[in-house]
Amino acid sequence: MKRRCLMHNYRERGIYMLTLATEGRLPLLGSLAGRADAMNGGDMPHVVLSALGKRVEECWERIHEFHPEVECLKLCIMPDHIHGILFVHERMEKHLGNVVEGFKTGTRKAARELGLLPTALVAQHTGQEDTEKTVIADNICPKVTCSALPAQSQSTPSRHTSAARAHGKLWEPGYNDRLLLHRGQLQRMMTYLDDNPRRLLIKREHPEYFRQLGTLTIDGIAMQAMGNRFLLDNPTKYQVQCSRNLTDAEIEKQKTTLLETALNNGAVLVSPCISLGEQQITTAAMNAHIPLIVLLLKGFPPYFKSQPRYLEACREGRLLMLAPFPWQSEKIENMRQRCLYLNSLAAHICDSTH
Repeated sequence: MKRRCLMHNYRERGIYMLTLATEGRLPLLGSLAGRADAMNGGDMPHVVLSALGKRVEECWERIHEFHPEVECLKLCIMPDHIHGILFVHERMEKHLGNVVEGFKTGTRKAARELGLLPTALVAQHTGQEDTEKTVIADNICPKVTCSALPAQSQSTPSRHTSAARAHGKLWEPGYNDRLLLHRGQLQRMMTYLDDNPRRLLIKREHPEYFRQLGTLTIDGIAMQAMGNRFLLDNPTKYQVQCSRNLTDAEIEKQKTTLLETALNNGAVLVSPCISLGEQQITTAAMNAHIPLIVLLLKGFPPYFKSQPRYLEACREGRLLMLAPFPWQSEKIENMRQRCLYLNSLAAHICDSTH
């Protein structure tokens, strides 16, 4: 998902959420600490930055010095990737990719100074697959004297350090961007980034529900799966299917009836969650702790992250995600046919005993 939006000019004013991952997903930037169930004031989930993580933070905060038209609104550093929100408040002469590449160059320089990359390495990066040729600014990151990486218990293991040094790269090629265009989207993204360490801790504490299970064959239909596969064994399963033409009142009536029936019968709900009504019923079911089987439109991408609303359900074993189609980042051309197939598959799962 590193393609640029073809209809957008990346020199223009806008708010962008960017994601950059370390090469090989090595946790060079810090280590996770805290407890996922900690309340306010307790040992809240957070990332303890390594020496390199601190230098990455410094480089990000200095972007504005080299690009005055760019304001850094938010930065979330995770052990093996970063999320950052930039506000371009006036038109730039160059593509946003030049800003990203300058940041990458500065952080690679910091990694070399810390001994994580060969000092003789000449940065050759092709991160902008679909932008013009990038100009490298080698002075974007200051020469700050930093101590070595933290102690082993709070830092990247030595095998990660040696692997990064041998590979000669700090970041994966390219970057992911998301345009924040709609009212309330910026605040939602900031909240999402603040919650990132907690979500990662939940996944680490319950790996059995966040690991892809490989291929499950359900009555001859093969599909990828993640979550609690034993939900398929529940003898009572109800399909959630709502027409897009339903009114709000009709959706509310269907939701009330379905949730009450599911709770009374200890049932599992099954749906691809396509229409607005299906999504509303699914959210209400999760809030009511009703187990769910969700069918995915596009399959599992690399480094799949479940939606925040699915996280707690996964954590408690109340969710199974099934992907009958392989992952694709391209637009789905036959959307209607695929939706019809997923609804028929949901009905089949409800009617079958596995």
